[in-house]
Amino acid sequence: MLKKFEHTFQGKIWNTAFGENTAVLEMRDENTRQVNFAAIDLQHGEILWQDLRPEKSWWLALVGIFGNYLVLHKYSSQQKPEPKGLLILNLQTGEILEKIDGWVFFNCQNNILIVYQLDEDNMPVYQEIILEKLSLDSLKAELSQNPSPTHYPEDSPHFPAIFNFLYRLINVEAQKGVDYLEIGNKIVISYYIYSNKLFQNYLLVITHDRQILLNDLIATTEGIGIDTFTLQSDTLLYVKNENYFVGYEL
Repeated sequence: MLKKFEHTFQGKIWNTAFGENTAVLEMRDENTRQVNFAAIDLQHGEILWQDLRPEKSWWLALVGIFGNYLVLHKYSSQQKPEPKGLLILNLQTGEILEKIDGWVFFNCQNNILIVYQLDEDNMPVYQEIILEKLSLDSLKAELSQNPSPTHYPEDSPHFPAIFNFLYRLINVEAQKGVDYLEIGNKIVISYYIYSNKLFQNYLLVITHDRQILLNDLIATTEGIGIDTFTLQSDTLLYVKNENYFVGYEL
């Protein structure tokens, strides 16, 4: 199994968004209260841009990728932050194309970005912003073909079978839950073992004839998570040790 890339970033990788062949990462440094963004070409594993800080504010977060555009939310700096505006960026360059204050993302249909705000009666008022003409319907259809892992908690009727499979294969006792995906002739399992009062999260890739291709320790945590890996552009993607973004060609 070929490793396509492994990139290290400052701060924790907090969130990710995916386009047709692009990933955008949101990184947060809780010590400096800085947030920055990076974009990666998933086909070639190259960084398109990084260390992007569109505004000198902690209160920015990913919304998503829509065609050639990246949309971010601006938030109010309150104890319970609420969206208060949008930034629209060029996905390929990171350039800010438009700032939309006072409006909140609702949806994107074809080439139309739909936003809203509340009126004096606390009722939503919608506005449409036309992006350049894009084949977003075909894009969404292509993205939907990427299979997603299934999370099986320990009370799932499927968990004992996976537990026994892992125990026989690599002599581990999986704890709490697993993320599971079958793709082609490969099986991908994200599992946890308990050690020194912490959970160690491993990502395992094996073939149907039980050849181990990868068994990588990706995190040590106090609890378990879900969606610990994904598949995009025929690439297995995961975050390792909070600030490594790793891609393997399946």
